[in-house]
Amino acid sequence: MLALEIGELLLQLGRGMLAERERDRLTSAQWLALRFFSRANAFSRTLSGLAAYQATTRGTASQTIKLLVERGYLVRKKSPYDGRSSILSPTEKARNRLAADPLATIFNEIDSLSQYKQELLRDILRQLVGQLGGEARRHAVGSCKDCIFLLIRRLKARDGVQVNLLCKCVGLPLHEKDLELLCTSFQAKQVVAHSARVREEGT
Repeated sequence: MLALEIGELLLQLGRGMLAERERDRLTSAQWLALRFFSRANAFSRTLSGLAAYQATTRGTASQTIKLLVERGYLVRKKSPYDGRSSILSPTEKARNRLAADPLATIFNEIDSLSQYKQELLRDILRQLVGQLGGEARRHAVGSCKDCIFLLIRRLKARDGVQVNLLCKCVGLPLHEKDLELLCTSFQAKQVVAHSARVREEGT
């Protein structure tokens, strides 16, 4: 059964990506957290954001964050959006460590695929993630640029057109650089239609 074979390959890939590596002083959970905090937007770089991203408890996420803060990989700052929480940001030490990410090879392999194949793979994986958890469906994390909550307003200005970006979910303005960052409130606009895209590619 092809579906079973694909599922086994996904499990094998996942196990390989989460495997502990010799001489690596960070666990797979700590690597996952570092990648998340280096890619997530300010609204998501919180304890709750990491717990949602890792599909784990706040207690487990808290322990991971505590160790990373103690080892100088993360810093806490009071959130300007919510006085009850803190925003966590990677330090220079963390950025240097991420430059030697053990999964860089697989990321480079994915990057070598065509734009169409990357988008198709992303959308299929988003759809599969959405099936996890039974009735309590999970939302795959994504970036603002193709999220249903992104509101783009174009206003006439003296020097042309002024573009204002707003997140309808949190009700706060966005900067253009935020569009590429991960958000735990993300909901995809649409899934790429395979048949239509295949016809476009002429395959």
